[in-house]
Amino acid sequence: MYFSPSFLQNTLYIVAAVLIVFILTVIIYKIKHNIKIWDKSMTLAIVVLLNTLYSILGGFINLPYELSSVVTGGLSLVAFGYIVVIIWDLHKQRKISEK
Repeated sequence: MYFSPSFLQNTLYIVAAVLIVFILTVIIYKIKHNIKIWDKSMTLAIVVLLNTLYSILGGFINLPYELSSVVTGGLSLVAFGYIVVIIWDLHKQRKISEK
């Protein structure tokens, strides 16, 4: 299946817009309910947003392939690590609540 570069670039714009709206909604909710704003899930959302914004920047500026690979690969690894940490924390909380 072939996706045109313009379709992929437009999809990145949509993903970035959805992420920004989601992050702002969560921040407003946390402020309204006096919940700590910065946590692991917020860090994960920001890392994914940075990765998306960097990919969008690559559509406007011809960045070296090696730099793009390192940055997007590194941000993807960080995002995966945060997903593992969040799942592990949820697993620990479930075990504690079962006792």
